[in-house]
Amino acid sequence: MEIQIRQAEEKEIAKLLQYDGHIAAKTLTDCIRQGHVYAICLKNEIIGVLRYSFFWQSIPFLELLFIAPDCQRKGYGRHAMACWQQQMKQLGYRDVMTSTQADETAQFFYEKLGYIRAGAFFPPGQEAEEIMFKKTLDENGGTFGGA
Repeated sequence: MEIQIRQAEEKEIAKLLQYDGHIAAKTLTDCIRQGHVYAICLKNEIIGVLRYSFFWQSIPFLELLFIAPDCQRKGYGRHAMACWQQQMKQLGYRDVMTSTQADETAQFFYEKLGYIRAGAFFPPGQEAEEIMFKKTLDENGGTFGGA
């Protein structure tokens, strides 16, 4: 596949912020320094970003997956998720989590990848429920029920 998923670099912050405007530049820079941001590249050009943190400081939690609109529905997001899940498995994690708003179509994407709904809540200032998802990674580095 011509897509490349790699650790993001600080020098790419301006481009990454085009796809990840949810957090401040300094916070994104800190996430890059921690190794928690991946650049999704097509022919050496960044077309998306994947950012994660840790739920309860112990479970990898995907905070953001964004692919440029003209590159969506081509399997790049699925590939990025498979790479991230594989990396989390290699780091010794058995489970991963993510969330999305109930009024967003991303919930169906995660379900197709084998993520299971684990609950929902209304964050302050948000009108739609935030749906929590979880997934258990299998012993072979792949995942149960998906990617």
